[in-house]
Amino acid sequence: MASIILSFVGNQDPFSDNTEQEGSIVSLVNHLLAEQHTISRVILLHTATTEQRASDTKTWLTATPANLLASSIAILPVDESLSEDPVNLLLAVQAARQGIELALPYLGLQDTLEFNASSGTPVMKSAWSTLQAAGYAPQSHVWQVRNPKEMRAGQPRVFKTDVNTLKNEFDLKVIQRQIQDYNYSGALITLNASQLATEVITALLQYGYYRISFDFDQAHSCLGAVADRVDCRWLQEIALLRQKDTKALLQEVYFNALIRLKGQKYSDFLISVFRLQEQVLYFLVQDKLGLQVSGKRSQQMQSWQAIKQIDQGNLYQHLQKYTLPRGDRLNVDQSVNRYTLLAILEYYPQFASLIPLIQGLNQYCDLRNDSVHGFVGVSYLEDEATVLTTLSKLMKQVTGVSKSNPLDLLNEHICNLLDLTFQPY
Repeated sequence: MASIILSFVGNQDPFSDNTEQEGSIVSLVNHLLAEQHTISRVILLHTATTEQRASDTKTWLTATPANLLASSIAILPVDESLSEDPVNLLLAVQAARQGIELALPYLGLQDTLEFNASSGTPVMKSAWSTLQAAGYAPQSHVWQVRNPKEMRAGQPRVFKTDVNTLKNEFDLKVIQRQIQDYNYSGALITLNASQLATEVITALLQYGYYRISFDFDQAHSCLGAVADRVDCRWLQEIALLRQKDTKALLQEVYFNALIRLKGQKYSDFLISVFRLQEQVLYFLVQDKLGLQVSGKRSQQMQSWQAIKQIDQGNLYQHLQKYTLPRGDRLNVDQSVNRYTLLAILEYYPQFASLIPLIQGLNQYCDLRNDSVHGFVGVSYLEDEATVLTTLSKLMKQVTGVSKSNPLDLLNEHICNLLDLTFQPY
């Protein structure tokens, strides 16, 4: 573990004529050495007026007691614009960033950047805290060196003034906003660049990302290392989805559709509605009626053979006479589609309460077809409340779905964990 010191050079470096004591750069170096820090590099940023003081500071640091190697001390002139305008904060921050970029190749995984915030003009001093708060230097400390003439009893000459807590607060708000938007991949990127990451939070975000993507095997794998530290419900729910439990899958598609609508991703929402209607139809026909039919062309003949055997051919006759919403007849003996499945259900009285709900989704499924096949954009959705009510009633009757979206509960749980991880002050 080593320290890399970065500092602007001020008019009190390396020795102050005002206090008749060593300036802040030398004081910080001596303090760190006294604390058993290994100083691997010092980067001194100077303006045109402090060039000589930078050279004098380097000479001072190579002498006793610091005894730093001259090769470990780099002197970096700032841009001429900052020399001409040393109170410009933006220019000072840009110069400080150049210093950090020069230090990064020398920064090991366990090393720390040590910023001296007591040399230079006021904006130069504040540049280091600005960059730390903005996340440019996660492995860093900001140091202040007190004026020895103004110190009170018991006050240390050199002390830390890190603003990482402020950065953590910024990061916390951003991550929680991303989570509430179901942007798990974005939240993971922000989390990994913060100091808020824990193994459990990371695993749950990965779980959410793969679950919302319907990659249930990967979602399950993400929880493997933390299975004993997370709520068992996340493992139980993903187990049902991995087993392709039909009701669990239908509920997942339903809640996924609500997420797409909440995010105003209308085209994706319509695709989810189309998928949901089709899968509900197959569920009712296959699981409730026991009629094994398929929409695959390769199984077209077997499907219609199975239909012709039902109720002594009466179901098949019903389908032959069935009129589609647009007025034409159903194409029998061809591929089984959602209209075929709906017509089958209409033959059975026990589905009478479901038929209007399923039919109510037809216009949205047709809109999905226009969007997908006709390259028609969807920037808004008419009767949004109507489709939501229809979906809710349908799912309640078919699967008994709860009102709580499991991913909303996951989001709330992760946000609570983040609150516990964040230590304000």
